[in-house]
Amino acid sequence: MRHSMSQRKILIIEDEAVFRMTLGAYLRSKNFLVLETRSGVEGLAGVAMFQPDVVLCDLHMPGMPGHQVINCIHRRYPYIPVIVISGMVKFDDITRALREGACDYLPKPITDWNVVTEAIQECSLDNGPTSHYKELQQHRYLLRKDDYTATKLMQIMQKPSPMQLGQWQIDFSSTTPLLYVDFYPVENALMVVIVELYAGMLDVAFVAAMIKFLLDPLYREYKQNENQLFDSPRRVLGYLNSHICQSGILCNINCSALLLSDKTEMVHFANAGLSSPHWLKKAANLSLGLLPEVAYQNFNKEISYPFEMTIQSEIDHELVLKISKMQHTKGATSVVAP
Repeated sequence: MRHSMSQRKILIIEDEAVFRMTLGAYLRSKNFLVLETRSGVEGLAGVAMFQPDVVLCDLHMPGMPGHQVINCIHRRYPYIPVIVISGMVKFDDITRALREGACDYLPKPITDWNVVTEAIQECSLDNGPTSHYKELQQHRYLLRKDDYTATKLMQIMQKPSPMQLGQWQIDFSSTTPLLYVDFYPVENALMVVIVELYAGMLDVAFVAAMIKFLLDPLYREYKQNENQLFDSPRRVLGYLNSHICQSGILCNINCSALLLSDKTEMVHFANAGLSSPHWLKKAANLSLGLLPEVAYQNFNKEISYPFEMTIQSEIDHELVLKISKMQHTKGATSVVAP
């Protein structure tokens, strides 16, 4: 069901903060519902969660460029019009954006903001040939068995290895970007989130972006003492599961959250579907995205440093993880021996 023009939902994908906030404020003054995102990855998650009526997208962004974002949106949601607003005015850039699925192009700087609302209205109008073309494109996408943008997107999201976060020295390797890990230093501990996706999952690229989009703002709030979710693995899984279910995306995601303590030789963990190693499998609960209300539980395990674990997926992919705790002494830094 379509919203009336005053209730239209607009998603902005723009890395330039001043322009993004100015554009958002203008659209809100016109009674649009607006979600602002700062990157291509956040934008893809925003499409899945916000289900906008129109997307306004920049072309020149770090990480995932606008052309790839437009292509991904157009293939998964061909009925959502995308309007490009960018300072890149080369003819080739405009042509490529339109070829990837954009319905209009507005050059920066914008001196008359009315052109934005006019473009939104024009792109929102249905016509016979266009609607038929979009329907064919949607069927074409649904017949695909994988999402070719997923690997590229998840390579952008993947952390470098080896890496050091405070006193934590981290080494890891994965045979596929669909089995990946992220790290969040918290007070006297390190939160480790491991995610397993499947290439055949229809929304795999959007799900990967959504998980990142959900966790990063949550972590920023945690560091500002606005929540305590990162103190508890089960709360992290519960938060992710609730929002993934609310997004309407039909999927099941295997995920585990582990909290490595700085003060004790102990790992606290909760597991949503990962099947290895054995001690993690014994604590498994439902995968994320199946039921909105799942009571995930915390478990404890004694460990020694360096902490090592190997996760093997059901299709023989493998993630190897090694985390060492650095010991600071006067004039030197050393790794705690096992």
